[in-house]
Amino acid sequence: MTTLDEWTERLVRAAISERDRRAIAASESARQMVLERLESAVEDHDALHGWAVVGRVLADESASPSLVAEVVDALVAASPRAPEGWAPPARAAIIEAFVAAQREIEAERVKDAWRFPRCVVRLDESTAAVGIRRVHAEGTARARTALADALSVAGIDLAQMPPKPSRASR
Repeated sequence: MTTLDEWTERLVRAAISERDRRAIAASESARQMVLERLESAVEDHDALHGWAVVGRVLADESASPSLVAEVVDALVAASPRAPEGWAPPARAAIIEAFVAAQREIEAERVKDAWRFPRCVVRLDESTAAVGIRRVHAEGTARARTALADALSVAGIDLAQMPPKPSRASR
């Protein structure tokens, strides 16, 4: 049995859901890349990048944090002849990448919730409410300041309008 096979088997045993099992399969090539650099993992930045790739793949596949926490330990058990000192930086890289990717995914979900037509709610036969995140408006500086203050109460940004070209530049 290869190290990758044993690592995969240990992860499958640690999986707590079908999503975890799919994430394990999806991460196979990224985990293979990590194995190829394991000998130089302590001083090799590409090896740490490989661990970050594994973390991002697992986040993209909605793996559980429990599975992600097990990935390095499963490889430690599957590869007892690996050089010393690689596990702590690998753990840090995979967790940081997983958390960062989850934040990005959640931010995209929030942005997506504001996109048309999801931002429109029908109130009755002739009325609809439209959720917005940013408003473009012209006016005096004083009016724009007042509008920006009013909109900020609802979490809406007043976008900066590009300056109008001067008559001399027309």
